[in-house]
Amino acid sequence: MKKIIKKIIKKLNKKEKIAIPYLIEEINILKGKTVLITGGTGDIGIAIAKKVIKTGGKVIITGTSEEKIKETCHMINNENCNGVVLDLSKLDSIKKCIDDAIKIVKDSQIDILVNCAGYNPRKDFFSTTEEDFDKTIAVNVKGTFFISQVFAKYLIDRKIKGHILNISSSSALRPAWSSYEISKWAIKGFTIGLADNLIPYGIIVNSLAPGPTATKMQNSSDASDLDYSTPIKRMATTEEIASLAIMLISDYGNLIVGDTIYATGGSGVISLHN
Repeated sequence: MKKIIKKIIKKLNKKEKIAIPYLIEEINILKGKTVLITGGTGDIGIAIAKKVIKTGGKVIITGTSEEKIKETCHMINNENCNGVVLDLSKLDSIKKCIDDAIKIVKDSQIDILVNCAGYNPRKDFFSTTEEDFDKTIAVNVKGTFFISQVFAKYLIDRKIKGHILNISSSSALRPAWSSYEISKWAIKGFTIGLADNLIPYGIIVNSLAPGPTATKMQNSSDASDLDYSTPIKRMATTEEIASLAIMLISDYGNLIVGDTIYATGGSGVISLHN
């Protein structure tokens, strides 16, 4: 009897895992392209930057800390990675960021913008302060709007048929009772509007909305841990999100215009099975 009890306790204490499918490496679909990634020092931003370089492109990452930008570029360890400081809540910082990025590419060009920077105060409806609300909207909505505006003008002036990808969230599928969810509903609408404005210039705009992803923001580093918030019962890896981003900003994504692609493991899209 004691042996049986010990076996049961051991089984309960053992973390269950779910196998993650191996992703086939992409060919050089971004060869010759330069991608500007805001929030490039975050987990998803870093994964996208690495994947851009793997697929033949170059990256310019942004962050609020110059030291962290240098650390990230060193960690990526590639001559095709550069960085510039950006505070999305300040309009002067946005213009300077684009100007600094243009100086980095010199006689070349920046082809793609990935709006990956974001802020989430993680407060419920009753505990959200005015400061929480204002900062969330300033970074996630206002900042995304104005850097897209400046970058779109850059593309149009140089007749570059580029891409803009907004990294949104599955929060855009949920009732918007938090400042973060409100901001992601706004990004969903902005993506459609920006795509409508820029498609006459050959500029493709879309949004990618991850569900639960194994990042520091989610306090998780292992996507294979069981997660019952999604029908597939696990989180996404940052590499999976990055692979989808690469597809959308490459020429393979040119027929997807103004859409939000949800990578949620079915969360918010289909019902959970008991």
